[in-house]
Amino acid sequence: MAITVQEIHDREQWDAFLLRQPHGHFLQSYEWGELHDKLGERIYRLGALEDGQLVGVMMLVVSTISLPLPKIKPTWLYCGRGPVLARPDPLILLRLLSYIAGIAQQHHAVMLRVEPNIADDDPDLDIWLAVYHKAGFGRNPHSIHGRRSWVLDIRPPMDRLRAQFKPLWRQNISLAEQYGMHVRVTYSATDFEIYYHLLQQHSNREGLFLHSKEYHWLLYSSFVVNPGTRDTMWAHDAVILQIVYHGRVIAAKMLLRFGDWCWDMYSASADPADLTEVVEYSLVDYLLQYYALCWAQDQGCRYFDFRSIPEVLMPGEDLWDEYEYKKGFGGFSRLNMLTQDYVYQPLIYKPWRALAELKHEPRHRHAERQSSELGRFTTELPERAEQVEPRTGD
Repeated sequence: MAITVQEIHDREQWDAFLLRQPHGHFLQSYEWGELHDKLGERIYRLGALEDGQLVGVMMLVVSTISLPLPKIKPTWLYCGRGPVLARPDPLILLRLLSYIAGIAQQHHAVMLRVEPNIADDDPDLDIWLAVYHKAGFGRNPHSIHGRRSWVLDIRPPMDRLRAQFKPLWRQNISLAEQYGMHVRVTYSATDFEIYYHLLQQHSNREGLFLHSKEYHWLLYSSFVVNPGTRDTMWAHDAVILQIVYHGRVIAAKMLLRFGDWCWDMYSASADPADLTEVVEYSLVDYLLQYYALCWAQDQGCRYFDFRSIPEVLMPGEDLWDEYEYKKGFGGFSRLNMLTQDYVYQPLIYKPWRALAELKHEPRHRHAERQSSELGRFTTELPERAEQVEPRTGD
């Protein structure tokens, strides 16, 4: 059957397809697209259809490039944790690329960057890599979203999972409960205000970047289910968990659910100087994380994604302490396949990428690992496979 591509505006059709695929992800969900749309960004939800049925989807975000070029305002196209294809078929990808060519021309795009949600232990990884290579993509060792995350299979009973935590982790959870700390599950706008206030405190204290309040609210409101319809199982949801101690909220966490996966999004805690005992403060994170796992399991999730850990699992790497903490709850490391770039304007792309790589300045051992991965195929921009004629993205 012929494969055609068109924009998809049906939320149920879009999300239902993603939820049926092993590589679906909330970064390709209809709701994530709504977030970007509300933030004023141009998005495209493209669907590849075969005999009237979706066989691939690709949600694109158009972003500007800050380069001093006269008259032209170049952009780049990004597809986070996508595209999501029903099978590793080069024709599906080529049809999508043919359609996107019109969008790229319309927006003066320098490149299309994709980061498919395909793990490095996927049995078909080499097939997928060959599909992208044949379509004309080149590999990029620098990712937008962290490639490696820590994941826990939460299908076993919670008492069994808790028994597998490191002893100190179990002890800290028990002590927090003994001190009288308890967790509150909330969906209200008022509690969102408390959550963001804690984020601001935490950001100022630690010198960390913090997205705007508008961003956090739009993210939360795009996924959270209306309380009046909570008795019906939805494809997505969001929640704010709070640790309450002596009547005061001292920590909070936002979780997102899409299908049978739950993601740990953002966490924050009050200034430890405001608490009566330092030992009490050290217990907060453990109790909050434990109840995050409980909430995800109660929603029917199969996997809990703690999100980013170091791409290279060696002491001294960024996020190493976070990795050691997350590992204490049990689970496994999941590494995504390398970022893929499809170049439209090589004369702009090459110096722009070189500038970006200078900012990353990878460590020597990191570079060695990247070289090994890139060596599976040539690092030069590949010749394009034969494609159908580009069409407009309008």
